[in-house]
Amino acid sequence: MDFISGVYIRSFRGIKSLKLENLAQINILTGDNNCGKTSVLEVLRSFEEPGSFRTWRSMIRKETRYTIGWGISYYEGFYDLFDINSSEKAVDYIIETGSERVNIELTAVETEEEFTEEEYSQLQGLSASKEYKEENLTENLQIVPKLEMKIKINGKVAEQDVLYEGQRRYMPVRKKDSENYSERRNIVYIAPFSHTDSIIFLDQVLNNPELYEEMLTVLREFDDNIVSINYSIDDSRGAARGVYKILTKSLEKALPLNMYGDGMKKAVLLMSAVIRAKNGVLLLDEFETAIHTSAMDKVFKWILENCMKLNVQVFLTSHSKEAIDKMLKCAPDIRKDMAVYTLYKEGAETSVRRLSAEKAIEVQDEMGLELR
Repeated sequence: MDFISGVYIRSFRGIKSLKLENLAQINILTGDNNCGKTSVLEVLRSFEEPGSFRTWRSMIRKETRYTIGWGISYYEGFYDLFDINSSEKAVDYIIETGSERVNIELTAVETEEEFTEEEYSQLQGLSASKEYKEENLTENLQIVPKLEMKIKINGKVAEQDVLYEGQRRYMPVRKKDSENYSERRNIVYIAPFSHTDSIIFLDQVLNNPELYEEMLTVLREFDDNIVSINYSIDDSRGAARGVYKILTKSLEKALPLNMYGDGMKKAVLLMSAVIRAKNGVLLLDEFETAIHTSAMDKVFKWILENCMKLNVQVFLTSHSKEAIDKMLKCAPDIRKDMAVYTLYKEGAETSVRRLSAEKAIEVQDEMGLELR
């Protein structure tokens, strides 16, 4: 996969008219809260397979997904992708690589449809006994708002679908016979707290002895007694899936990784994600979350060096001055391949300042200016 060279967002969530140009292999995005850093990563994440509603469904933010079924619907989740201040519901952006320029549009038209109470109950994913239906559900019609959505790739419709207000079940079907269907790009996204969800990609690390040994060296920053990490299935419990366990010199038995602190889990997740993103794109939102400053240098250095080895383009967001400083300085030989983008809200538009890594260090250390 070619590296992404430019991103031009005309409209997405709260972003309008944002341009990121001359992108490097390692890109640090910073700026005030709500300036659009996470939204930029979401746009890049959609490039994995932009013509599929499955991709867009996965972009509904975690805080919304966890409340679906408790008052929030997929209708509202998709609605949040659009500019709240615009009557035109449209996501519109361009992504450029060394070999292609892709214009991606997601549009929605707000209309309405009539349903009986029973039909609407089924649409909401609610189940009820026959007796309840007979006593409570009538044939009265109610008007339900809906979004008639289209995805266009370079002006051609790739997929179409409909979502209704209150709909809590949504499983779009990938249309492999579409002329716009394309293979998925290798894009790996890590949210700030993905490590708490037991997300991990260690299988590929365990099959790479050199990287495995390097990773253990870094993890000893968290526990210098670590001997190994293994994948174990507990046959006594009849488990279909195993767990990753860490063996240390200080304990007789290996402990599951999820029994360790968040710092250890986050470091393992980040390093394994680098392997997973080989020849692709790695998106790290608030990359420093949970990692203690004492371990940052070695963890960040490992990430940068192996992204270079494995041909991984990286986009990282942070508003931590210390974390950005450590990322810039931990691997001096890689600075020529790094850039810092500071996002600013200026009215309805978002402006960007780009600095090379060397210039960013100079601005911060010698001139005392803020990168954020």
